[in-house]
Amino acid sequence: MKKLGIYIHIPFCKHKCTYCDFLSFIPRNEDRMEMYCRYLVKEIALYKKQAVGCEVDTIYFGGGTPSLLTPKQIETILHGIEDAFFITQNPEITIEVNPETVDATWVEALAKTSINRVSVGLQDTHDEVLHLVGRQGNKEDFFQTMKAFKDFGFNNISADMMLGLPLQNKDSILSVAKTIVALDIPHISAYSLIVHEDTSLYGFLKKNPTLLPTEEEEREMYYRLTDYLEAQGFVRYEISNFAKPGYESRHNLKYWNLDPYVGIGLGAAGFYNKERRVNPKSFQVYYDILDKGELPYKIEYSLTKEDEMSEFAFLSIRRREGISLLDFKNRFGVEFFDVFSLEKHFQSKLVELRQGHVVLTPKGSDLSNLVEVDLIL
Repeated sequence: MKKLGIYIHIPFCKHKCTYCDFLSFIPRNEDRMEMYCRYLVKEIALYKKQAVGCEVDTIYFGGGTPSLLTPKQIETILHGIEDAFFITQNPEITIEVNPETVDATWVEALAKTSINRVSVGLQDTHDEVLHLVGRQGNKEDFFQTMKAFKDFGFNNISADMMLGLPLQNKDSILSVAKTIVALDIPHISAYSLIVHEDTSLYGFLKKNPTLLPTEEEEREMYYRLTDYLEAQGFVRYEISNFAKPGYESRHNLKYWNLDPYVGIGLGAAGFYNKERRVNPKSFQVYYDILDKGELPYKIEYSLTKEDEMSEFAFLSIRRREGISLLDFKNRFGVEFFDVFSLEKHFQSKLVELRQGHVVLTPKGSDLSNLVEVDLIL
């Protein structure tokens, strides 16, 4: 059977972080969230016919802030998935959590559902940095949340860090990493800040540009973080993701391996039958379509063979093992180097050939965008 992932978008937040440009809203009341959950279950049920011949092995609740849902709402959504899809044994089921939105009672109730992986939005452990970017939680919230998850048997835990935030430096980043490692958290995502023009942080930094680390300082943060985590037994299995062996995110690997997944919920994206799909970003449009008994997605585009080769290549190059020449030939029926010319990148030592794989060198990881642009046909 074909393996399938499910992404569920929860577009609610208590407060909008100053750097955030994701699709999220502050809910006016609990009824609005309850109504949204009912429509999620409606959408899930409509996939029953399309899901024939597929088995779901990863489910991911993203947002927004999925931890604003009650464990009962989460369980209802999961039951809807079980009714509509065939679930494989030992699926990976992840929920994103903001530390300040949960307590031990919530975690205890969550432990009774089939959720078996949590991704905790930490970003930084210095309260002044968190306050500056609009995070509502603090370092102590993170510690209390980690204790609760550990107490109730959660071991597959990821923590998110952000690099290049205002007031950060090389030493402070290392301090964040050491805090996470000391808590025996086996997965760390470390994403670089992107300042979007439609965020309040953009306007603030226009007036206070010296608060932001320089590009060179941010690169040095990444190098020190990578060196430290690798010395602690973490493997950088994708440019921004580090894991102890066996704790890689199976769901995120679907994105990088160009494997199929469906997107459920407002604005959710999916990749299925070689189609890039996206749901409406308006609640009313989303609800109206589901009330007609129709799936709400539209097809952004269908991948041609050239599209698929490009996406497979530039997604694979981000992973530690890089682009498998054998997998590429088996998948597309052509030799990789008959399609892509990377000679200049071999000469400049951004990529190298390693055991039948084209991989980024350490220098190439830093300048991956230069390589990726030449993997687009």
